[in-house]
Amino acid sequence: MNEKSPYFTASVASLAYFVTFIVLKFFLQDKTVDLLGALAGAVVFWIVIFLVHKILERRNIE
Repeated sequence: MNEKSPYFTASVASLAYFVTFIVLKFFLQDKTVDLLGALAGAVVFWIVIFLVHKILERRNIE
């Protein structure tokens, strides 16, 4: 997969968000894993990163 692909960038960023969310939630709060919250946040983060990547790519072309 091309490392400059918006899908790759968004997927790696979302995976990092998911893991960070789970680790911080488990170790810093109440020792419970909030998988639904982490998954929802990762999906939203993926969409945001993907859109920003596309906007910046379009801006470079112009």
